[in-house]
Amino acid sequence: MHVPGEDLPKVHHYYREPHIYFGQKIVVVGAANSAVDVAMETWRKGAEVTMVIRDEHIRESVKYWIRPDIENRINEGSIKAYFNASVAAIRETEIDISTSEGIETIPNDFVLAMTGYLPDFDFLDAIGIARGTDSFQTPVHDPETMMTNVEGVYLAGVICGGLKTNKWFIENSRQHADLITSHMLQKG
Repeated sequence: MHVPGEDLPKVHHYYREPHIYFGQKIVVVGAANSAVDVAMETWRKGAEVTMVIRDEHIRESVKYWIRPDIENRINEGSIKAYFNASVAAIRETEIDISTSEGIETIPNDFVLAMTGYLPDFDFLDAIGIARGTDSFQTPVHDPETMMTNVEGVYLAGVICGGLKTNKWFIENSRQHADLITSHMLQKG
């Protein structure tokens, strides 16, 4: 985000679980699958959620079964959303949001910047996993077994899509574990 206060301990770029945010005022930055999932999950667990969204709407790529839920929560006011907005500054107990009407300052306990997952290509490179020449730098793997070009190394989940991070999520990648297990058992 590159804003003053981004280095404060209350700012997280990775999300782990919702329970610690119960009763807290949180800001979720982003409008894609991760941001929407985090906003909905923390709201359901009792957080007061505000979203800061750079665009004028939730991303079209958001899972079709989740999108109506987040839009309904925003429309009814359960989750506050600032569209065409960005984070201007973060302080210990508040956050400044830059909107078309100017700076809006709101009380805040945590900022969850869900601004985009990027694969750890350095790690993949270090262990020798090749990447495709496509624009998504898709790691080379066999979709029938999930094994990479490195013998005994398998991929599962979102990493399989490279930079196309909206291709795989929990709901459509569960079979990866079965494919990997089956292949390992066949090999003995």
